This record gives sequence, C-alpha cells and structure tokens, in this order.
Amino acid sequence: MPYKPIEIDRKNLTVMGVNFSSVSNFEATLNALGTVMFEGFEPTPKSIEIIRDYLADKITIEQLGKLTKEKAYAQVAEGDIVQSTSIRTATGGSHAQ
Repeated sequence: MPYKPIEIDRKNLTVMGVNFSSVSNFEATLNALGTVMFEGFEPTPKSIEIIRDYLADKITIEQLGKLTKEKAYAQVAEGDIVQSTSIRTATGGSHAQ
C-alpha cells in the first residue's frame, strides 16, 4: 500500500482540517497517526477527531473500543453532519492503560 501524505498545518494546529486546541494534543495525535499509518491505516478527518478526543481525555478507552467496532472512523459522505466524539490514546504519555 503506497504512502499517502496527509494535510498538516502546524501554524493553525490542524490535521486534515481538524482543529486542535493545544500544541501537546496536536503533537501527540501526529505521533499516534505516524504509528498507525506505518501499519497501513489511512486516516480520515473523523478518525483524527477520534484520536484527538481520546488523547484529550474526552472519551474513555471503552468508548474508543465502541467507536472502533462501529467503524465510526470511516470517511463520511460529503454533506453529512458529523458530531465529534471524544477519545483517549495509548500514545498519550499520561494515558496509562
């Protein structure tokens, strides 16, 4: 599977158009994305929101598991309204499992 670069705007703290409120959450999300992309994962804006929210302690590991099972990270059709759900990530330093 060929590598597909993603849009990263360090000045405005966005990844694929998804906004971040802190540099630390932005960097932690980029680290998590790098790891999963290396394994073949192709991120979508929704998947980036989920990783961001998990790292920001806005959702639990249980909620992350549910979102994963539901494939909530999949690309949505253009025009769909998507509500952000929060998530936590194992790469987030203080987020010990």
